[in-house]
Amino acid sequence: MRRIMADPESRESGAAGILVALMMLVMIGAGALAVDAGQIYVERAQLQNGADAAALAGVDLCAASGCSQASADALAAALANSNSNDAKSTVQSVDLSVAGQISVTTSTKDGTTNAGFLSKMFASVLNAPPATVGATATAKWLYVTKGISVLPLTFASCEFKDDGMPHKVFTQGGAQDCNGRNPSNQIIPGGFAWLDPDGNTGCNVTAEVGQWSPTSAGEGVPNGCIDLFNPSINPSLAGSTVALPVYKYTCNGMPAAQFGSCNGSSVQYYIEKWAGFKIQAWNLTGQAKYDPTSIFRGNEKGLYGTFMGYSADPNLFTGGSTTPNGNVIVIGLIK
Repeated sequence: MRRIMADPESRESGAAGILVALMMLVMIGAGALAVDAGQIYVERAQLQNGADAAALAGVDLCAASGCSQASADALAAALANSNSNDAKSTVQSVDLSVAGQISVTTSTKDGTTNAGFLSKMFASVLNAPPATVGATATAKWLYVTKGISVLPLTFASCEFKDDGMPHKVFTQGGAQDCNGRNPSNQIIPGGFAWLDPDGNTGCNVTAEVGQWSPTSAGEGVPNGCIDLFNPSINPSLAGSTVALPVYKYTCNGMPAAQFGSCNGSSVQYYIEKWAGFKIQAWNLTGQAKYDPTSIFRGNEKGLYGTFMGYSADPNLFTGGSTTPNGNVIVIGLIK
């Protein structure tokens, strides 16, 4: 009897089909995992953005006006949701236990089902478990100690009235200052004094709490800085808030060996703190005038504005302290 033999090519064709099917299953699974990994990555990035924003906003709120657990929780929830594509996330905790710090932890909330895990994942066909993603951010605030004042001046401590009301702060000439003097040509030049710009170039002044800062020679705006106060050249100054150093006392009466004669250009000011000041009007020298509502009378010279809490640009400040001092803070993420 003649045997019927199977075609070798037919057997090879069947094996190839099985191999292709297996490879397709592997490729589909790999693709599903890649899609899900991308979904997890995007979710974690959104949650981290939300945690970062909530922590930074929280320290800004708490440093400026104090905060309760309830207000911190509400702010964190709002910021976490607004930084999510589906406007939904879970704030697991807002930790206020460390002074000057806030830690916010966020986790997944599905935008469709409100479940605490990612749903409709392709990898579910492979019996992969649901994924929960989380993120944590910790932010801090510090009271500034050393930094750059963009205006070359310092206030006397007795002028620092952080009461939310506008005040006139006088400089040399025309009115009695908070020290009880008419500051024209005085060693202690009244409510605020002009400081010597860094390196005698530009108008920025570096000042530090606990250190002495030299005054600028003369009783007027330092040379080259008049344009800062010219509203036609620098219109953004009016209504802006800046960080300014506050002096505790001058070198007047201090050891002559340290300060020489302590008059004229050798006067120095001991910096005690930093103040946020919203500038609303001023009357100085030359074109350095902006007084739309006629706040200043006669020969009065000085600034008019409101002391207020201020979150300063951390790029301008290199030092900070957790000890309350002044009303200028810097905020930043620790992790």
